Amino acid sequence: MALRQYRCIVSNLNIRSQPSTQAAFRTGRTLVRNEVITVDEARRAESDGYLWLNFDRGWCAERSLDGRTIFMTDGVPPRERLWGINIDPNNPTANPRPDQLRGAGWVRFVLHMDSRREPPERAYAFYDPIIRAYSQSSTRILLILLQDTFLGNMPWVNGDWARYARDFAARAGQIAARYRGQVAAYQIWNEGDLDGAPTSHYVKPADYATLLLLASKAITQADPAAQVISGGLASGAANGIAYLRAVRQALGGVLPVDGIAVHPYGHVPPGANVAPFSNYTGSLDGLMRQFTDAFPDKPIWISEIGVARVDVNNQSYWSRIANYMDKTIDYLRDVYTYALGAVIWFAWNDTMDEAGIVNVRGEPKNPIFTTFFQNLHADFPIYERQNTPFAGSLALAHLATDPISDPNAEAFAARLQNAAPNVNALLLWGSTGINWLGGSGALAVRNTVDLSRIADALTAARVRLYVWHGLQGNNLTAEVSQIVQATLADGVRSVVLDLDPSRLVLRDSASIRNFMIALRRALPANASIGVSFDGRPSMFGAVNLMEWLPFVDSWHPKVLYAEWGGRPATLIAQTLNALRPYRKPTVVLTQFGAEGDMREAGRAALEPQQAAAGIAFWRLGAASAPQLAAVRGVAMPWLAGYTPTSTLGTVAVRTTAALRIRAVPSESGEILGQLFPNEAVSVLERASFPPFEWVRHRRGWSAARNTQTGEVYLG
Repeated sequence: MALRQYRCIVSNLNIRSQPSTQAAFRTGRTLVRNEVITVDEARRAESDGYLWLNFDRGWCAERSLDGRTIFMTDGVPPRERLWGINIDPNNPTANPRPDQLRGAGWVRFVLHMDSRREPPERAYAFYDPIIRAYSQSSTRILLILLQDTFLGNMPWVNGDWARYARDFAARAGQIAARYRGQVAAYQIWNEGDLDGAPTSHYVKPADYATLLLLASKAITQADPAAQVISGGLASGAANGIAYLRAVRQALGGVLPVDGIAVHPYGHVPPGANVAPFSNYTGSLDGLMRQFTDAFPDKPIWISEIGVARVDVNNQSYWSRIANYMDKTIDYLRDVYTYALGAVIWFAWNDTMDEAGIVNVRGEPKNPIFTTFFQNLHADFPIYERQNTPFAGSLALAHLATDPISDPNAEAFAARLQNAAPNVNALLLWGSTGINWLGGSGALAVRNTVDLSRIADALTAARVRLYVWHGLQGNNLTAEVSQIVQATLADGVRSVVLDLDPSRLVLRDSASIRNFMIALRRALPANASIGVSFDGRPSMFGAVNLMEWLPFVDSWHPKVLYAEWGGRPATLIAQTLNALRPYRKPTVVLTQFGAEGDMREAGRAALEPQQAAAGIAFWRLGAASAPQLAAVRGVAMPWLAGYTPTSTLGTVAVRTTAALRIRAVPSESGEILGQLFPNEAVSVLERASFPPFEWVRHRRGWSAARNTQTGEVYLG
């Protein structure tokens, strides 16, 4: 029996005695929002246009079969660290070292360039080591781009937002190119929905639409892996939602962002004695409900939340603020993990709107400071993203020479957004051997310019572009050059090499090794290479699959159930089971077919029992409109592309006295609590700062060993 937990994400969901919408099967009982149930996966059923889940009280609908309505989601354990803090490197008092925030999920700050009144190269020289240090510390960076980044023609004065948007996007592209692989996400503007606020410039929705689209395209061209987040909305749920809907309308129904940012100041989670001050009367739950209902396909990023502009020296406030912080992050983690991209507290230092967790001298404000770090160390996911750009991808696979009805790539992106908005990637076969495939349609590929044009057009729908190459191996130098050109085209995320025995001359280990060593040397070290092949286990030997293992990052087996005359679930399970010993992320490349078969293929590939990183449907050019629409019914599970996080072992306290827990791995780090004799903890990270070796666990850092004396504290 395969048991799995699901969470209800609607206000009330009928429990029925049978998997049917007929009134006769209503039990009179309901699930309420956030209620968690345990489901027997083997007893799922499709009926009356819905997918049904069975549990101890009856049946509930999980989602409509067309994917347009979702009632329940996975029990959603944390996938990634959510908790972070706003800093300001441009302000010497608000610029903590990365080791002071070790273990944080995010830091967020403005990239001050024009506001520094110096040439951009001087600004880059200032920010380069800061960004590099945070990136190397595993703390992700959310970088804010706004008027301080690029002043331009000051359209808030002269009204020429069209010119500003073009020039701003050019600057954004330069920044993303410089910090490729270092900055995880870019936020375009800040609180632009507030009219008359002293900390931001208001931007009309139509003007922001242009600014957002052009900046999003420029960033994605320069760093396809970077996420693009909307500016933080601060005018309240109703106004913020209306503002962003107007932006989407101005862009023809697309919203070119990977997440929607909100700043819910004054909002509190449910519960007694949570509000730090009497004017904090907003409902955080209500705000989250409204945004998740309005934009169900976009994660919500709380890029600022906190308590600003109070008497920072009144210590009687500090415990109330700490309580509010603690209850807020606990509530968001417990209830809205499935909908969140980040929760970033404002702010580090009191020089930042009197909202710091440290004062102007950098001294901790307890208990605010300790509460922040206690939550930081508790913010450790039990799942981690698979090491492939295909993680969580629901892709369409297309042959460049296949005709499609759209006049250009922009029209294709708009059609795709309308027909199957859950699609987030396109795998485009654009070359074979030493030649581009060409073609004449909207997705024809004659050169790298075409690839960049297509990637640029797909940005509006936030669809990633991967290139697919038919490998031959006749001419090593020329074919390596062909693959490198395609892989390094602006906006391309990764390359997949197709291994077809009828075409491939690379069969023996020496020829495979020579070719792949040459290709790896010609590509950047972080380039991702996948290989596609016949997914029937009996065919692995035809391409000598084991010899490709050291050189590739992901498998893309073809499982063509309709051609092979088998059930999708059976064939996909056979393929994935056969690939387990090869220990690489797997993306199932299957085919368009009957609507029910496509849903079955999605579940067979993506559910946790099989845990493929993603799925792709071939072949787009031959798919009918109903088949394309059927992709919408393929559900991407919350944990698709994630695997359980492995710890670094377990240690226990070896001292006879209690061992201190600190916020950072330093003797001077703030004390967060104690570990007691013989208490065991799981090691999340190790660090050496002589004379101590440190371990991080879910409550903080503790000294494990003194390298000078040999004393062991944890072992």
